[in-house]
Amino acid sequence: MRYSSGSLHIFAEGELSQFLASLHEEIKTTVRSETPEYLLNVNEDEHLQHLLGRFRLEPLQIHFDKAFASPHEEMIAAERFPGSSFSVQSGEKYPKQVFRYYIPYEGTEELLKCIPNPRIMWTNEVELKDGNICFNIIDFYGDAARVKSKAESIIKPMGQQLENVTKQVNAYNEQVTNFIKEVITKRKAELQSQIRVAGSLGVPIRKSAHVPETFRIPEVRRKVIPKPTVPEGAGMPEPTIGDDIYQEILKVIHDTGKVFERLPNTYADKDEEALRDHLILILEPHFEIGTTGETFNKSGKTDILMRYETSNVFVAECLWWDGSKKYLEKIDQLLGYLTWRDSKTAIVCFVGRKDFSHILSEITETTKQHPCYVEPIGVREETWQDYKFHLPADPGRTIKVAVLAFHLPRNNTP
Repeated sequence: MRYSSGSLHIFAEGELSQFLASLHEEIKTTVRSETPEYLLNVNEDEHLQHLLGRFRLEPLQIHFDKAFASPHEEMIAAERFPGSSFSVQSGEKYPKQVFRYYIPYEGTEELLKCIPNPRIMWTNEVELKDGNICFNIIDFYGDAARVKSKAESIIKPMGQQLENVTKQVNAYNEQVTNFIKEVITKRKAELQSQIRVAGSLGVPIRKSAHVPETFRIPEVRRKVIPKPTVPEGAGMPEPTIGDDIYQEILKVIHDTGKVFERLPNTYADKDEEALRDHLILILEPHFEIGTTGETFNKSGKTDILMRYETSNVFVAECLWWDGSKKYLEKIDQLLGYLTWRDSKTAIVCFVGRKDFSHILSEITETTKQHPCYVEPIGVREETWQDYKFHLPADPGRTIKVAVLAFHLPRNNTP
């Protein structure tokens, strides 16, 4: 699963029943969007398993037994002090020890926002960070027992509310198989009725000549269950990852790179291969598609290549920044590996020099100088920019290239 960051009122931001109802509507929309040729010919069991992989929810697990706390000192405003037993002056701030609690979680993250039915009348503002539910307890009295009691007043009802959420999610999962079957059966009956009507008109019926060239690998939850294909026209459709999964892959790389930046003493002296291997180690448990390092593809080897069966669905190159010339050569190398079906790519650039802002500007300007550059797609942040390129031998075939830069200053680098 992917992890979000930010604050929320846990189990209190939207009705769980409405979230589950929206999944039912999404199932209907997904089935209805399939072509008649596909839906009436696809293997029913394989199609059902694909849809279950998308719409069955992974139950939320909060690992209270693995909770831990980290102390630090903060300046606390006088207005936040409890009662009148403290000699504090309005408008002033005073140093107090704060314990930040971390509770790991797994499963469908959206469920952390949902109000179950039944419920207890409780919530607490928490922050999600790196797969943990976080909250702060201020030690006003220098009393460990008070801190522990305050933490328990948050953790215990959180566990009670989790039980209510889990019961409702389990009920949904138990019936979703039959619901999907009913939706498919109804839609196929509609299509067969339409075919009978069309066949009774007494005039020729022309079929659409359009044959889709790709199918979309379904959204990643626990395991990518590929959408089954149906032979049409000249051959089988080829797989590609959707933009949502592509962006999720990039976010995992981005978040891992930020960990590198926070621990420069650990990562700054690693070579390109070691950093690449660490990225692959993080990617593999997130996406069960297949991630390898230095895997042969067309005319050379790539740093990170994700494959689905015999098709490449994501390609990335890593490098330490060593000037514009080397960077442009790395882009050439990336584009040289691609076939026309490799449309989702990335360049991961590690910068050891201390003038990071200057290098970021240089990366942006150098990217635009490449002969296959087409246009920018968007800027996620200063260190993550998306571009459109075309293949060297086919200007009409465009691909997406994300450029992610991470600052790992080295002691021996100016």
